[in-house]
Amino acid sequence: MHYFHRLIARVRAWQASRRAPRLIVHPLALGFTPPIHREVSANGVRVFSLCVSCGARLNASATLCEECAQKKSRPARPY
Repeated sequence: MHYFHRLIARVRAWQASRRAPRLIVHPLALGFTPPIHREVSANGVRVFSLCVSCGARLNASATLCEECAQKKSRPARPY
């Protein structure tokens, strides 16, 4: 009898999991933004990137501006 109770509980749990709404996570919904941006105008296209830390506009395709790079760099250890 205990076997049948466990079997019925498993079937009910399986049915409940199938009825539950499923959360679909799209890769772009995780906050991923392309590192290279473009600005289109009548004169042409300008390509730039943004600093990951502060959001400053960079002309080169770098990930950090100079100030943020200096803040994140560690001082050399004296030996």
